[in-house]
Amino acid sequence: MSKSLDKVEEAAATWDARLRGATATSSDRQAFQAWLQEDPLHRITHDRLQMALSELRTHARLPELSALRDEARNGVDAIRRRRLASIFAVAAAIVLIVMASIGAQTERGAEILARLQGGSVYVTSPNERTKVTLADGSVVTLDSGTRLSVLLGASRRDVTLLAGRALFQVAKDPRRPFVVKAGERTITALGTVFDVDLSKGELRVTLAEGSVAVRPVQFRRGSPQQILKPRQQLVATAGDALPKLRTVDTERAMSWAEGQVFFENEPLASAVEEMNEYSSRKIVVDPAVADLRINGMFRTSNQAGFLEALQVTLPVEVRNDGEGRIFVSKRPGPIAE
Repeated sequence: MSKSLDKVEEAAATWDARLRGATATSSDRQAFQAWLQEDPLHRITHDRLQMALSELRTHARLPELSALRDEARNGVDAIRRRRLASIFAVAAAIVLIVMASIGAQTERGAEILARLQGGSVYVTSPNERTKVTLADGSVVTLDSGTRLSVLLGASRRDVTLLAGRALFQVAKDPRRPFVVKAGERTITALGTVFDVDLSKGELRVTLAEGSVAVRPVQFRRGSPQQILKPRQQLVATAGDALPKLRTVDTERAMSWAEGQVFFENEPLASAVEEMNEYSSRKIVVDPAVADLRINGMFRTSNQAGFLEALQVTLPVEVRNDGEGRIFVSKRPGPIAE
């Protein structure tokens, strides 16, 4: 574990202790929200801590935990002298010591700790696509420029999509719902195949198999939730009270996971923008031809084939500038005599 991550985990525990205290103020809560927004890792770590606390409450009657809590409290004074400066951090230290000690000293504790700290962060580069198999058997395909965190717990499986797009093939486990947080929504499934996309400045959830429930992150009784059926796509923009549902061709919508993109009457500029996600050599479109429409299925790995198709089907020409960029502009017409 890196030193910086140690500090983030300690800060998350300190904030938890402070906000649970009787002296917590509105200024404290505002400062905490600001801390969460500073770095995606802050929110991920905070969420992991909350899950840890939930797991600890679940297993609070284990004799091993009772003994470990006593040991943790006995060790707080020494920790306070060496590292921690406030009463809030002392309370946080108890949580951290118990979490670390469970796995180190008991077989059952090691299982709990694996669930609590088995979280992973997966990241793809701007021109990379990858597929990972999670410990529960679920398969996740990450599109280019995607970042997500995964934490598999005893009672639920949590994924946070921070950026990009991912296709989830969820292993069935009725005891542990599979919950994806993306933007202002959560998507809950048991065993299903669905796609979550944040890459276009809005949230799109596309369902191929099974069913999923989409609800606001801050869900309360009476809040609206939407149940998707196969071949449905939910589209939500920031602040939407009730996102729109539409029927789509899921094979086409999810073709990116097989290294393909499908365009139907797509503006050239937006088609090029999508193809650029998969190549280090960027295509630049002249505004004069940006609104031309393109149709067809293309391999994301075949930029040359895409450019050749443009010249065959549209009145454009392609040229290289010698510096790694490719320009698409209007094809010169014949010179009138």
